[in-house]
Amino acid sequence: MLDSNGTNVIFRAAVMPQKLFKAVGLAILIWIIGFVWGSVVFMTPALKATPPIPYISSNPAISFPILLVWIIVAYFLARVYLSRVSNPAAEGLKLGIVFSLMNFILDLVVLMVLLKAGRGYFASLTVWLAYFLLLIIPWGTGRSLQKARP
Repeated sequence: MLDSNGTNVIFRAAVMPQKLFKAVGLAILIWIIGFVWGSVVFMTPALKATPPIPYISSNPAISFPILLVWIIVAYFLARVYLSRVSNPAAEGLKLGIVFSLMNFILDLVVLMVLLKAGRGYFASLTVWLAYFLLLIIPWGTGRSLQKARP
């Protein structure tokens, strides 16, 4: 289906969040929280020396606190973002996709390319769990807000 300008409105509506720049900004904020915590851990010898859990986490002192904080932060940011949209359930899924993709891209560019973390970074379950949580938390929040509407 095309609008008067010849733009595919179905594809655009299905993929793009209503407030794309705000969604990207919130995703970057989430990533920065994790990056700052990771920097603190790497500057603290006792935390940096935490032994890895094979296949689960290469650095549990970084990954487990980030997972806990991201659950809370993603929920509150999603709730703020979705409180003023017309269809929170659909918009929540779009927001979750933006959160996950932006964090993946930032991990790839900053950690893998610039900081040379190595391919082993993506071999940890906690990394993929974080991306999954960033996808489902906004979606679940949107579904909850949609059900609460009259």
